Amino acid sequence: MTGVPLNSSLAEPSLRSLVMAAYAINPSGQLISPAGDLGYSAFFQLIPVTFAVLRVAAEVESSPAAVMEWYRNTPIEELGQFTAEQLVASGRAEVVIAFLRTILDGARA
Repeated sequence: MTGVPLNSSLAEPSLRSLVMAAYAINPSGQLISPAGDLGYSAFFQLIPVTFAVLRVAAEVESSPAAVMEWYRNTPIEELGQFTAEQLVASGRAEVVIAFLRTILDGARA
């Protein structure tokens, strides 16, 4: 994968393109940490926060269409009934990623 640019003068990538890129990523390319409000660090690049959330969501759900539906339309009870998209837009991507990791760890079905 060539990566998704963090700071680009071009239009923002579509959600569909970010979801598809999340499924194409090398599974060993783990997120390292937040890098400010606009991105996350992965081993050799900075990636947008939306892409960081989608990368983790792709580990939980095998269907890109289901991830798009979940991200945009599914209220997360544990996070105040907000969707992942609403939480990311309000600067709370880290709580969404933490939530997804609890699912990966088996703490929530």
